Amino acid sequence: MRFLYAFYALILSSYQVYALPNSSAENSFAHLAQGTWQGEETVIIKKGDTLFALSGRYATTPNDIAINNGITRNQVLRIGQKLNIKYNHLIPANLADGITINLPQRLLFLQKTGQTPIVYALGLGRASWETPIGTWTIINKQKDKAWIVPKSIQAEMAAKGQKVLTRVEAGANNPLGKYWLGLSLSGYGIHGTLAPASIYRFQSHGCIRLHPDDIAQLFSQVEVGVTGTNTYWPILLEIRTDGRIMIEVHPDIYRRRVNGRQALQQLAETHAVNDKIDWTLADSALKAATGVPVDITAAVR
Repeated sequence: MRFLYAFYALILSSYQVYALPNSSAENSFAHLAQGTWQGEETVIIKKGDTLFALSGRYATTPNDIAINNGITRNQVLRIGQKLNIKYNHLIPANLADGITINLPQRLLFLQKTGQTPIVYALGLGRASWETPIGTWTIINKQKDKAWIVPKSIQAEMAAKGQKVLTRVEAGANNPLGKYWLGLSLSGYGIHGTLAPASIYRFQSHGCIRLHPDDIAQLFSQVEVGVTGTNTYWPILLEIRTDGRIMIEVHPDIYRRRVNGRQALQQLAETHAVNDKIDWTLADSALKAATGVPVDITAAVR
């Protein structure tokens, strides 16, 4: 079986998309998309697999996997059972070389000149412990890094009545996993995890987690000095030359008080597609925030 993210083809839609200039109209919450990252995998269930863990690995939801396979969300999986898992997300337009992380999407895009971006699902900081927005540089790469437990996490351990750790050496109990990419954002890094089921969820103390297989691949593809940006685009809008308008909406997890209708209208007006949108469908998509592309094209009259 092909591993997720390692060999996936990027689908720039089977439709061409409009040329997308860098635009000052891009606002802090809505952004143009250019193309779709989508596909499907046949997965053979192994010991310990759950719909919850598999959904994170494949950047989807347990409910979607269950529906696609005619099973219930709470069904116990059998070793050897085959599941068909689909994923589908819009790709932000105008990605700079390096790494772009769209926090609401929980996706990392690695862009290299002249190549299609490689996409990885992420685990990010919970709502009370946000992964910061902003630009950064990779300042160090380490294998088997010891975890120096931050004072804030030590305090959390103490408050929960847990044994307070100050340092965890490399190995099976180290929550950083095997690979660490240190960022210029003080105290933050991109690393692996002992809890793969936390991928595609907001559960960390602010650091950026990847599945162990994915961090190994990313580690081999980037060097010290690579730059990155953590963005906050819960709304992505794709304009296709076949006339369709797609939107992907994610919850405002960090409570930035996103006015989704206003952000979408501003972007649509700038690109002259306001009258091509069915605003009833758009409002429904904004409210549902399902995290998958939705067609909001107005019917031709």
